[in-house]
Parts: sequence; C-alpha cells; structure tokens
Amino acid sequence: MTVKRRIAGQLAAVGAITMVISGTATAEPAAGGVWTETSTGQVSVMTLAQPSSSKTWAGGAEVVENPENGSIRFTPTMYERDLARGGAWKKTTLRGADTWDSRINDIATAADGSAFFVGDQESDGGGALIGRYVAGAWQLTADSGLPAGTVNASLLSVSSVSGREAWAVGQGYTEDTFTQVPVVQHWDGRRWRPVRIPGSTNWLPTQVEELAPNDVWIVGMDFDTSQSVAMHWDGRRWTRTPTPAFPDSAILFDVAARTPTDVWAVGWSRDTDKQRPAGLALHWDGTSWTQVPLPAGTFSLQAVTLRPNGGIAVVGGNDDAAVGMSWTPTEGWRSLGLPESDPEFPLGVSSVVSSGTHLTVGGWHYRSSGSGDSFKSGAIFTK
Repeated sequence: MTVKRRIAGQLAAVGAITMVISGTATAEPAAGGVWTETSTGQVSVMTLAQPSSSKTWAGGAEVVENPENGSIRFTPTMYERDLARGGAWKKTTLRGADTWDSRINDIATAADGSAFFVGDQESDGGGALIGRYVAGAWQLTADSGLPAGTVNASLLSVSSVSGREAWAVGQGYTEDTFTQVPVVQHWDGRRWRPVRIPGSTNWLPTQVEELAPNDVWIVGMDFDTSQSVAMHWDGRRWTRTPTPAFPDSAILFDVAARTPTDVWAVGWSRDTDKQRPAGLALHWDGTSWTQVPLPAGTFSLQAVTLRPNGGIAVVGGNDDAAVGMSWTPTEGWRSLGLPESDPEFPLGVSSVVSSGTHLTVGGWHYRSSGSGDSFKSGAIFTK
C-alpha cells in the first residue's frame, strides 16, 4: 500500500455509537477532551507503540519524491514523545535509515524493555527491514527469514513478549512467477526463521498478536475463499478458528488481545462485490468469534487498541472524514471527537494507541482530485 494510506481500512463518518454484543447499535454523545495535532511534514505516520506509560513512539516513512521523474522513495522515520521530559514530539535517530527505501509498518514493545519494528524488503532482493531496540538505541538490520526467491516483500506486523521471542507477518512475491505468498517469521533470540502454516498458501496475513509463546494470533484474508482468517498458535500447532462468512468477502486488518478469552479483531466485509466495504468487528471469548453489530453505514475498521476497564478504541474513516470511537462494557461506544476534515486536505487515520486516559492517533492529510489522492503531510493527534 503506497504511503500506507490504508484506504480500505477506514471508518465512515457515522458519529458516536453504542454497541452490545448482539442487537442494534445506537448513538451516544462524544467523549470529552481536546485533540492536539502535531504535523510531521513529509513523514506519513503508519504505526504507534507505547513502550512505557509516559513514552510513545510513532513510526512511518518520509515520503521523498524525485522531481525529475516523479518516483517515490521512503526513508524509515520514527518520532518519540516522553511526558516525563516535556511531552514534545522529537525525531528519533535511526542510524543507517537513509540507506533504506522502506517504511516502518509496525512497532512492538515488550515488558522487558525490548522492542522491534518491521518494514519492507530491499530492492536488490535482500532482507526486509527490521529494527531492534537494544540498550536504549535502535539497530537496523536486514531480516534473514524471508523464504528463498521472495521479492517485493513487506513485513506488515510484528509482536513480541521479550527480546528473545517475537513473530512477524506480511506478504511477498515469488521471483519467477510473481505469485503473492504469505510471509510468517519467528524470532528465537538469535535469528528470524520462516514458518509455514499448514493449509492454503494463498492468503494474506495482515497482523500478528503474541500474548505468550503458546498463545499467538494471526489475522488476515484467505484469497481462495475471499473470507477473513484468524489463525491461532498454542505452542504446538496452528489452528484456523472459524470466523463469520459473508456472501462476497471479508478481511481482518488488526487484532488486539487482553487475555486468552478477550481478543478483538477488526476489518471489513461485503455482501456484494459492488458494495462499499462495511465495518467488521469480532470478539473472541476463548471459544468462538462473535460478530459485533455496527451502525448501518459504518465503513471499514482499520485499527484497534486496548483501553482500561475492558475497553477498546478504534480508528478509521472514509474519504469524507476520519472517525475514532472508544468502547467500554458500561458505556458502549462513544466518539473520540477527532478533528473535522479540511475539505481541501482531508484527514486519514490508520493507527491508535492508548495509555491510561491518554490516546494517540496517527495519520496524514492528503490532496483529493479526479485523478486520485496524493500525500500532503503526516499528523499525530494526542488527547
């Protein structure tokens, strides 16, 4: 996805809603608070992470356009905000970043203070970009776990429980036939190794979430059936857990797990190939996935984060407005009250992270025209 716009993963401007696990969703007023917007200029913000209660990381890519031929190059870029040190967003030093043409697609943090980020494959067919946070600094390396003959690969997601235990997923293409292939990798503390999940190879893993070495979720889409996929690792084997099927298609973009019996996944579904994708929210109770009803007109959901007291928050949008919502078991859904879009430079959002009562949302402004949309500037919203 160029400039990681994630158009397919946006919410429609549906206002605030209340949700129950079954039944009809109804409207509720927006939650209080004021958003502060920080421009990141030519850096498109694609992912957010919270390494501590006071610190937030925002990762993405500086979009560099060649004025002679219009080609686009990406430079992996990261910002940091530390509330204990004034709370201003500052660009983080990434040594060697200027040698990569890659985005930072996802960041994972662990309780032991370690962290990873993942990006795109080198143009010469080498490894994909992986960053490791060691002794307070980021080390950029080329991933060693791509299957032989893989080209144009992108690691879309990473999740870890320690510096010695992590998973990364994404997609690539075979060099000879340019057939799309799933990429699943495991970090054992020394190297990344490719993992082949039994079953169809014609699927897209979009997000991974590791609760423990024996409790890992991967979500995405099965291209053979055009339906969503939710795979689970119990430490011994991978199992595909049934998700609701739709007449046309469905995909899951994000997954967040609080406990083995409290897991959320979001994406979109369609009943016909001409239908605008409708928002899809699923909840796992330890036994099965349940579809969570959303108001009529809700567009695709892109990202979900866990909040205190059993709550969650989601973000997304459509071409008219960016939308964010929070949910608690007692209050249901409430609007996050994201800023209204500037008609000249609409707002898109694709990532959200929570720490206590604080929320951070990552996104961008873009130019919309008859010939398509183009990136204007990145933005980070804090509340």
